[in-house]
Amino acid sequence: MDREGQLSGWTRNLIDAAGLRADERLLVVVDEPLADQGEQLAAAGREHGAEVELARWDASAPPVEQGERADVSLFLAQEPKGSEAEARFALLQAVTGHGGRQIYLGFVDRDLLEGELSEPAADLSGTAERLLAELEGAKEIHVTAAAGTDLTLRVEGRPWLTDARALEPGKMANYPGGEVFVAPLSDGADGMLVADLTVPYTVEGLVDEPVRLRFERGRVVSIEGGRAADLLRDLVHDAGAGADVIAELGIGFNPAVRPRGHVMLDEKAAQTAHVAIGRNTGPYGGDNEAAIHVDCIFSQPSIRADGRPIQLP
Repeated sequence: MDREGQLSGWTRNLIDAAGLRADERLLVVVDEPLADQGEQLAAAGREHGAEVELARWDASAPPVEQGERADVSLFLAQEPKGSEAEARFALLQAVTGHGGRQIYLGFVDRDLLEGELSEPAADLSGTAERLLAELEGAKEIHVTAAAGTDLTLRVEGRPWLTDARALEPGKMANYPGGEVFVAPLSDGADGMLVADLTVPYTVEGLVDEPVRLRFERGRVVSIEGGRAADLLRDLVHDAGAGADVIAELGIGFNPAVRPRGHVMLDEKAAQTAHVAIGRNTGPYGGDNEAAIHVDCIFSQPSIRADGRPIQLP
């Protein structure tokens, strides 16, 4: 790839999304399948004028020291594992804990990077600001959906956040953007969540049948469905303390994305929402510690904030 090519397409999109400046220190982290893409991204960062470190992802020894001196981290993983979440959080904390910024892309490959993720990014800031204005200050959120979700969440005092603004110091985002999200209170979830689209670290692609999670006082008390449900139940059990606790409500609004069983894309798609269980400390704005963070994505949500209907894109 020539110098012009190194700073175009997906590499340019990630550098722009992170707001990388020429005088900053950039840490590029990739897993083994994306070794070549890591070299490309590092070269693009150097061409941009940044001081670059390139690290190969190893969950047994996450590059925490490099993260502590990085202004920006771009972390790409083709084959992330649910069991590695604690190591990923350690790197995230190392970067954001001193005011650094991180963009994380999971389940990405060369075709996705050089295809869809090389397209120009849409400006979704106007939609995000409207939703934030409608949701900020709400105490209780009621979420329903056609597949059977009927969930009440308490969010009083928790900030609503978005990845559609410029990435701020101490924050993280995925790419592409397109959601607003909040960390509910740890005892503030009651009702049924039905994930009819995507549950990562379970089956490949869309779920084999809807995954039904029942919440009582913030905790999952049952997980039912098909193979995806069985795998999620095992993941939560093996992860231990805090893994069954409500972590996040996110609302997607990116019209350029269609659900296809890819968590990082599906959770941004318009006409989707997601509820996560597990960890929500740090940039998420919550206080639940856990070894996992699992987003459960569902279609056609309806949202009411303190009884008021929210107009979703």
